[in-house]
Parts: sequence; C-alpha cells; structure tokens
Amino acid sequence: MLALPTTMESTVVACADVLIENPEAWAALLGPGWDTQLGLDEVQAVLLALWETAAELLPDAIGDPAWLSWAAPPTTELRMTCEQPADNGVLPDLDTHVDLTPLGPTNGGSRSRMAVTITTAPAMVRAERQRLLREALVYMARQFGYVDVEVDLL
Repeated sequence: MLALPTTMESTVVACADVLIENPEAWAALLGPGWDTQLGLDEVQAVLLALWETAAELLPDAIGDPAWLSWAAPPTTELRMTCEQPADNGVLPDLDTHVDLTPLGPTNGGSRSRMAVTITTAPAMVRAERQRLLREALVYMARQFGYVDVEVDLL
C-alpha cells in the first residue's frame, strides 16, 4: 500500500494485494508434488511486483503525480498476513504459508502477520527498489524476533 499525502484535505492511496482465499483449491490447481508454502524468494518477487504496481502504475491512473504537492513524505507498507482463521477460529501462523526458516530462529514466537513501512520516493529504478525491499525485510524480520537475519540470507 502506498500513501501519498497531497494536501491537508486529501491523500492518494494506492493498494496492490495478492490474496489466497482457498489454499486447498490452490493446491489442487498445482497438482501433486507441489508445495503451496511460499519461499522467501517468491515472497520477495511478489512484494516487489506489488510495490511497483502500487507506487508507479496505480498513481499514474490519477494523472501525473509530479503535479501533486506532498504534505508529508510518501510511505509504502509491505505486509504478509494470514487473515483467514482456521476451523478453530484461530489465525494460522505465517510460517504455515511462508517458509521463514532462512530467517533463522525467532525469539518472539509464531505470528500471523508481519509488516514494515518504508518512507521513500515512489518512483525509482528497479535495482534500488530491490535493495530497499531486502533491507526492509531484514528490518521487519528483526522487529518480529528474527534477530540473526542478515541481508545476504534473503
């Protein structure tokens, strides 16, 4: 999600989202032998594509963002969540859908969500966005108890 505060009265918010509503249907579509648990490389690719979409493609729909007068720095939120409760009404742990083992051990226990907010200009070259994404994911992981994670692990 990208928020561009333009004046005291308005904010441009662009949101790009990937939602897996039915993991069983997804598994059936993939077929036998395929794992529905996402790897961190896949999560990074999805977050990068979503960030590019929210930061550059969607704001273009309102016209040239260069004419906007920002009231505050633009922010981007990158989030991974398990929002659909299991049969027992409890949200599943994030690591049931995302392989978090490359992050190392956690001292914070299991979580159903992790998020990080980045304050930066929306438009940038892809290599810079990839670098910022990796740094943001390391920061996010550390804030959620994965204290040993390093950029080179991603």
